Amino acid sequence: MEQLNELGNLAHAYRKELARIDASGRDSQHVDTRGHGEEREKFARMDADLSAIESAAQDRAALRAAQDRIKALENAPQYQGKIAQRNTADIASEEYSKRWLNALVRGDAQEMRVLTNGTTAAPVPTDMERRIVTKMFQSSVLRQMAKVSTIDSKRTLTVEGSLPTSAIVAENGVISPADPTFASVSINPIKFVCATTMSMEYLEDAIGTGGIGSGFDYIADRCGISLAKIQDEYFTIGSGVAAAQPQGIGDTGSTAWATTNDHRIINQGVQLAEDAAVSAITGDNLIDCVHAVPPQYRVGNFKILTSDAAIKAIRKIKVNTTDYVWKISETAGLSGGNPGTILGIPYMIGEYVPSVVGGTTTANIRGNALFIAGNFDYFEIFDRKGIETMLDPYSGAANQRSTLYVHTRTDSKIMLPEAFAAIYTLNAS
Repeated sequence: MEQLNELGNLAHAYRKELARIDASGRDSQHVDTRGHGEEREKFARMDADLSAIESAAQDRAALRAAQDRIKALENAPQYQGKIAQRNTADIASEEYSKRWLNALVRGDAQEMRVLTNGTTAAPVPTDMERRIVTKMFQSSVLRQMAKVSTIDSKRTLTVEGSLPTSAIVAENGVISPADPTFASVSINPIKFVCATTMSMEYLEDAIGTGGIGSGFDYIADRCGISLAKIQDEYFTIGSGVAAAQPQGIGDTGSTAWATTNDHRIINQGVQLAEDAAVSAITGDNLIDCVHAVPPQYRVGNFKILTSDAAIKAIRKIKVNTTDYVWKISETAGLSGGNPGTILGIPYMIGEYVPSVVGGTTTANIRGNALFIAGNFDYFEIFDRKGIETMLDPYSGAANQRSTLYVHTRTDSKIMLPEAFAAIYTLNAS
């Protein structure tokens, strides 16, 4: 309104000025060229002001037209697709835990997809993952002995082969140098899955009593123990062949005991008679096996891994009529929770360490490792990533049951076979 008033005032002034010029007898059409300087300047200013106001008016008209078009578009019917927003909650937060649990109880696969946050499956809440991982480490003998590392992809690692040449050299003497050699180890994480079915009643009761802190404690513990047992089995006797299994510390390979090392397995120690069992192990066998490991590796994490049947037999071995090879723990005795030692070396009992010959049935091919001594810093477990979940609410829908899949990826490798020795058997046929 203010600009319209200004335009009207200018037009009035313009007409008034033209009337004054006409009264003086001059031609108003030529005032811009024949008028005196002051008059021309005055009309020039009025023309400029009129042009500016007209331009502003045109801009406002264009703006109003654009606003009208936008308003028309806004009022037109629109299709609005509902796209699930990716999870932005921290998996350690209470918010994420509640969403994950509620999705589990409702069998809400869409919410589980939202919670994946770009990963292959919805990560379990941090608290539940911690419980599963803790139980895995508590229940896995090999995880307690070996070096455990976390990796983010498949990889090939360079490991020790042979050392360069060192020698005492006389003045002006000659030494023939030799380059160190290296070997490579390929790490190919293998998926281990634990699947458990849960009834709707159990899920509702678990949530009703506090969520992860109650009913899901049991699920986390059972999943952790189950994963620990299957991993320990393959960490012990896995073949490592064709990337289908981890390489077990007791990998027997496919060659005779005295031949060239087959895919970096333990190739030193004591060979028992054909088809011998742990009851055939003698005190001399134990000493020979331990001292087959070079002394630089018989420090630090140097331990023995064997079966319960082997420990039972070894505890009966006497150096003389009264002195046993197996020594009672000096701090805890027989019932304090700490095991004794074998030749002064700590040991651990592996559930999956064999106690009889097995493996390949071809004659004169090494069978199972019954007793392993070595520095377990050189047996390494590689975890690809954390614990993840996938929920299947459909397969058991008729019975109102949901299946929870918990999976992790891991691999194990003997990084330096020279750091270990074993007592092996041979197959007779």
